[in-house]
This record gives sequence, C-alpha cells and structure tokens, in this order.
Amino acid sequence: TALILVILFAFIYLTSTFWVQWWWFESVGYQSALVTRYVSAAFAFVAAALLIGGFFTANWLLALRRSENVSKSGRLASSRLLRWPLWLVTVVVSLFAGLVAGQEWAIWRLAFAGQSFGIPDPVSGMDAAFYVFLLPAVKLVHQMAIATVLITLIITALIYLGLRGLDRIDQLRASPRTRRHLVILAALLLLLFAVGYLLANYDLQYSTRGFAFGPSFTDVTVVRPLNYLLAIVSVVAALVLLFSQRADQVRYLAFVAIFWVAAVGIGAIVPRLVQQTIVEPNELQREGPYIANNIAMTRAAFALETVDSRSLSGQGEPPASALQADSPVLRNVRLWDYRIARQTYQQIRSFVPYYVFNDVDVDRYPDADALQQVLISARELDIAGLPDNAQTWTNQHLTYTHGYGAVVSPINEATSQRLPVFTVGGIPPEPAGVMTIERPEIYFGEQDSTWVAVNTGVQEVNGIAGETSVDAYTGIARGSLRLDNYLRRVILTINLGDRRILFTDELTDDSQVLLQRTIASRVAAIAPFLLLDGDPYLTIVGGRLIWIVDAYTATDRFPNSTPYAGVNYARHTVKATVDAYDGTVTFYRTSIPDPIADAYGELFDELFRPISEAPPTLAEHFRYPEDLFDLQTRVFSSYHVTDPTAFYNGEDRWELASEEVEVDSRGQTSLLPMESYYMTLPLPGETETGFKIIRPFTPINRPNMTAWMAGESDANGDARLIVYRFPRQINVFGPQQVEARINQDPEISAQFTLLDQSGSDVISGNMLVLPVEETVMYVQPVYLQATGTQGAPTELTFVIVATNEQVEMRSTLEEALSAVTGDDAAAGPGSGGANVEGEPALGVDPLQSTVANALTVYERGQRALRDGDWAAYGESQAELERILEALAVSAGVAPTPAAEPSAATPSP
Repeated sequence: TALILVILFAFIYLTSTFWVQWWWFESVGYQSALVTRYVSAAFAFVAAALLIGGFFTANWLLALRRSENVSKSGRLASSRLLRWPLWLVTVVVSLFAGLVAGQEWAIWRLAFAGQSFGIPDPVSGMDAAFYVFLLPAVKLVHQMAIATVLITLIITALIYLGLRGLDRIDQLRASPRTRRHLVILAALLLLLFAVGYLLANYDLQYSTRGFAFGPSFTDVTVVRPLNYLLAIVSVVAALVLLFSQRADQVRYLAFVAIFWVAAVGIGAIVPRLVQQTIVEPNELQREGPYIANNIAMTRAAFALETVDSRSLSGQGEPPASALQADSPVLRNVRLWDYRIARQTYQQIRSFVPYYVFNDVDVDRYPDADALQQVLISARELDIAGLPDNAQTWTNQHLTYTHGYGAVVSPINEATSQRLPVFTVGGIPPEPAGVMTIERPEIYFGEQDSTWVAVNTGVQEVNGIAGETSVDAYTGIARGSLRLDNYLRRVILTINLGDRRILFTDELTDDSQVLLQRTIASRVAAIAPFLLLDGDPYLTIVGGRLIWIVDAYTATDRFPNSTPYAGVNYARHTVKATVDAYDGTVTFYRTSIPDPIADAYGELFDELFRPISEAPPTLAEHFRYPEDLFDLQTRVFSSYHVTDPTAFYNGEDRWELASEEVEVDSRGQTSLLPMESYYMTLPLPGETETGFKIIRPFTPINRPNMTAWMAGESDANGDARLIVYRFPRQINVFGPQQVEARINQDPEISAQFTLLDQSGSDVISGNMLVLPVEETVMYVQPVYLQATGTQGAPTELTFVIVATNEQVEMRSTLEEALSAVTGDDAAAGPGSGGANVEGEPALGVDPLQSTVANALTVYERGQRALRDGDWAAYGESQAELERILEALAVSAGVAPTPAAEPSAATPSP
C-alpha cells in the first residue's frame, strides 16, 4: 500500500504541470489547440525515436552477430555482456532524438501545411515558401541523420574492435562482412555530406558576404559552383569507399580524401580572393544586380512595395484657415504627453496606494459628429503598494485581487488648475455615454501579477476598501481552475508550490483560481507562434474593459531579405482581445494575405475567427499596429531607395528624426529617435479624418526634415502606408532644428529661465509634427512642476507652435495659433485666454507664480524662525534672495548689493 501511494504521489507530482495546463486550456476555451500541439509533438517524438532508435539498434545487433570471436585478453567474455549497455544507449539516443523532434513539431507540420507566397527568390527561382516552410524541416532531418549515422558508425566500430571483429583499424584489416558494414556506414555519411553542400547553396540566401544581404556576386559565381563540386566529390568518395571493399588497401580512398580536402581548402580560399581582387575593385558593377534583388525582396518582405509615395513642396507658411484650433488637423492635437499624463493620473486619480497606472494608451471615441482623441489608462492593482505588515498571503491572493476602472481624458483639454479633464476617472466610474464602464473590475491586465482566487470566504477589495460596494464574482472566469475536488487542490498546490491552498478554509468548492493574468503571457500561452506588440491598449466596448493586442506572424527565413530586429519578414495578421473581467481571449484573423498565418490557421482550425465577426463597436478601435510601423519605418529609411546605384552610394539614405528627451529626474536630456505617435486628422490632399500613426524622417546625419510617413488601418485590418516627401533642395526644419529655434527665442528662453529660478521645473513634452497642406508645423506642450514638492502634479502651462518662419509660445493652443497668424492681441508668452469648451485659461502668469512662490518660501522661513530652526531659516532666506534676484532681472532692475547685517539680525 505504501509503495502504491508513493508511486501515485510521484505520478501526480511529475504530471501536475500537465494537468494544470490541461484544465487551464479547457477553461479558456482552446483545449483543441493544446491537443493539436501535444498530438503533433507526440507523433514527431515517436516517429523520430522509432526511426533513429531502429536504425541504431539494427546496426549494433548486426555488429554483434558478425563478431563471433572472443577477446583473447579476457576483457569481454561474450557479446551478450554488451547487450544491456547497448540497449541503454539505444534508449538514450532514441529519447534524445524524440525530444529534439518533438520540440520542433511546428517545423514538421508547417512543412506540409505551408502555402505559396507567390514570390520566387531571384537566384534559384524557388518560391519563398520553400525557404520558410520546407527548408527548415529538410535541414533538421539532415542534421539528425548526420548525428545518427556518425554515432552509429562510432559505436559499431567500437563493437567490432572490442570483439575482435576488426584486427587493425588503420588498415581496415577485418572480415569482409565487417568491412562491408563499416564502409556502408561511412559511405552513407559521405552522401549526407553531399546533401549538406547542396543545402548550403540555399543558405546563400542569408549570406552576409556582399554589400547587400543575400546572394552576392561571389556567392553565385564561386561559392555555389564550389558547393556543387564538393557535393560531387563527396558522392565520388562514397562510391570509391564502397569499391574499396574489394581490395585490402586504402590508396583509392586516400586519393579521394586528398582531393576532397583540396576542394574544401579551395572553397575557403578562392571566394575570399575573388571578393578582394575581382569584386571590391568594381563592387557596384559586380554587385549591382544582387543589390537590386535585395531591395526588391526586402521591400516585399516588410510590405513596403505598395507604399504610396507623394510629394509636397515644403514651402510657404500654412494658411490662416488651417491654423484654427477647430480645423480638422488641429482639432485633436495631443497636448498631454502620455508620460506626463501617466504621472499625473497616478498622483490625482489612483486614490489609494495599491492602484497604479501602468501605461497610457491613445484611442478615439465618437463625439457628436466627429472623433474625439483621448488618453485612456487602466487603474491596475499593485500589491507592492501596501505597507509591509499588510503583505499577507490572504491579502495577496484573496483580498486584493483586481484593479478597478480606468481614466479617460481628452488629449487637448485642461482644467483651470492646468490638469487633465477627466471624462471618466472616478471610483466608481461615472456615466460617460459610449465610454461608460459597467464592469470596472480588472482581473487581467498589463501589470505583472500573481495568481488570485475569487468566490472565497474572504471579501475582495473592490475599488476603495470600505467605500465601494462589493459583489461576488459572477460567472466562470476563462482560464480559471475550479477547486471543486480535493485532487485539484493537491495538484494546484504542487504546481504553484503553495501549501496554503491545500490547508486554508477560505477556499471553497465554488472558488476559482485565476492563472495567467498578464495579457501578454495569456495570449502567448495559447498562440506561442505569434509575435505580440509591446503595447496592448485598453478600450471600452459595451460597458466592458477590453484589451486589444496586435499580433504578427514573422520569420527570419524569408529569402534575400535583410533582417531587422531578428526577423526579415513580418505581417500584421491577428488582433487578439482579452476581457479584463473574465479573461476571455479571442483571435481575429485580419484580411491581410499571409501564408504563415494561413498555415497556422490550417493547423489550429478553431483558433482564428474572421475579423468580420468582430463587433462593430470593437472594430472601430482597431488601429495600425505600433511595433510594425516602427519596424517598417526603420526599414524604409534605407529601402525607400529602389535604384541599386543610389542605394550603394547612400546618397539618399534617411534616418528617423531625433528629438531631445529628458532621461532622468535631474533634467538630463539625450538625443533619441522620435517615437511614432497617433493622430486623428486628414492627410494632405484628403478630406476624410482618420486615426493615423505618423513618424518623420531626416537625411542621415542631417537635422532637416526630408519626409514623413503615415499608416492607417481599417476595421478589417487592411492597412496602407503613405510617405510624403519634400524636395531635397528645399530646407524644411526638422525636430532638432525647431528645438534649437525654441531655445534661441529670447522671450521663450527668458520665460524658462525665470520659471527655473523661481523654483519650478520646466518640462518639454513630445514634439509633434503636424502635416498642414504643402508643409508641416510643430506643436510642443510645456509643463511645470514645483521643484522638490513630493507628489505635486505636473501642470500644462504653455503650448509652443512653430512653422517655417515663426515660433510662438502662449498659454493655450488657440493663443499660440493666433500669434502665428498675426491675430494675437497679447504682448507675449503667458497672456491669458479662453480654453476650449469654456474652460479657464491654461496659462500661468510668471510674475504671479514667482510672487506666490516667494510668499511660500517666506512663510516657511518664518515658521523655522518661530521654531528656532536656524539652519532651515537660513536656507529659506537664501532661496528667497534667489527668487527676488530673478524678479529683478526679469523686471530689468539691477539687484541692490546686499547690506551688512544689522545688530538686530537674529543669530543662533
């Protein structure tokens, strides 16, 4: 009985991961996908183990039968003594081969499910599907075959040596049957080498020898023929080796071996000589056709061959009609930098220490007859925010189980306190039309989180503890484990390594344990073959919080295409959604053609839904994926050039436009590529307003702007890319140049200096490039934060607008635009004005701010004086002196030299 219990416990312990995974997939609704993976891996494991194990076993059994002599030294009394060790080796070899094959189950399945790309490689004419689907499987078979034959040859030779079936290995002095056996294995190994040389020619599609990625002049004219030659030599060597069985000598084999070594040496030396003596002196002439091949294949691999290229003059100023705050281009200008917004949300809308705003997303919602662009951020749970004495097991897993609600604020509005205007932001969330949140609980989100249990004997904190109504979790969470029997508790205890699950009385038969609560890990667990965008974004759909994750199919095996970020082919083929409350995961297949996604769709026939099945209220939030756009802009900065000569000379190479970005709290800045950003606007020459993603380019090592790219996607996932180019002979200011103009503007510079000296940190937001007819304009928000004040929210203080000829800073966007058009009645930066929708002015009077700061410092000094804290009093006096000096400089008054202290001056 004890032995049975031990065996049973060992079985449960070893299989606990499987059972938890099995139940999780059953609950999430994708058990068929797990079955497909397990069945495919099991079939590959069994097939490889049987084939390789059978080949290995047949050879050593044959060697034992043919070795009938007993070792004279008595080391081996009988061939039977070798059987058990050899069976053990066979098991190890078979298991290892099966594990290798099983882990690569997807390679085998895709080799049969792969479909044509319709894109042949320019050198051999093979369809790209051969390289993406079939070649990896062939190479894996080849590698496993070489390893199997080599191990078999070594073990077989050792058996013959040990049992004296082979007298002299240096002269192959052995019985004919022994020699025939070893020679056949060696010849088979040589034939596999020949196959390897043939496969190496296909790997030339990934060569880095030439100027461009892929087959070069040397690869095609030298390396490729040499590989064919080496394959022929290997076949001849195999035949000679087989022929040598009829003569007890090795001269034929030695001759072939010398020739083979010479060919290998030539293969290593000649390509280098050709590259250095023939190609490099005439590189453009020799490599031109292959550069053209690389350009065409790279553009096809990253879906850049259909980019719509348009031209703009880049000259003149935007017309006054386009510089109105309610114009289509400027109606949704993002005045709240997402990084500043996240900090502000955390300071004024987290309410309690255990909630955190992990990220801020950009989205749009219908507002009357237009689209209102907003920032949205989930209020997620951060258990680390609790004090140390509250970090108990019950709190971590049963009490604090979820985040609550979200905040939504328009990107272009601020209150009279210069803070975001919240359309949604309270606990519980207030009604807000289409943005009303009816199910605010967030059990699944971006924040790293541990497992939790719902429907337990402990009341969950829902919103603010003690202030928000608490309802029991309703329904069955997708991907949860019901604790409705004791065996499940035992298995879950083992899997999670937490014995309290087994012994606590707070978990009942109705309790559900929620696993895989992070969005990325949840989606990846179901579809590990998808690459996921690094920025899942939150939406409000039908009163529920829904996460959307853009997912890609990609490979690094596309022929002749330059790799970027580890891949040389990518398509946006899937949009995954995750319900923040119950964890429901849905995969929508976009309408973008892609053989890789089609192949996986054939393997997992219940995984993808057509994107047409997405509810319209959800589909209207789909957008052009950010990571793919970033990748495409990186590639396009070089591969917008299609002429091989121009590409080789690098005469029109671009780079991503850069801007100064604060990298730490001390105000240190670094020059970094501009991030792509979403805008709701019409493109030049178009009238329809849409949700676009934009990124500008500059010539390499030059600050002026040369082009900008926009991406747009519809509800079906159909995407388009448009690039707008400026004439190379026209100077259009780039972001760096505009920043320099801002810093050199005397009024703006003086304003910043005054604010810095008065105890405030001036923070510049993201520089936005806005297309306006034939040119561009720039908008940059400026924020103010009190220095040294813990938790002080950052305020939207100024807006800078820059065109080709003007730079203006005012309290609001409307005022800055009026200043640019000449309609500004104000004298300079900081003048008041009405904000949108009747809100008070955003601006801050610098004099008013400085005086208020001086009064605060004075009062602090007086308190220190009353308390007898002379050190604090001295610091306050010194700070007050600096503020007064700054005021004097601003007013154009020379500071009066400090007088000597009088006898009445307090002293410690």
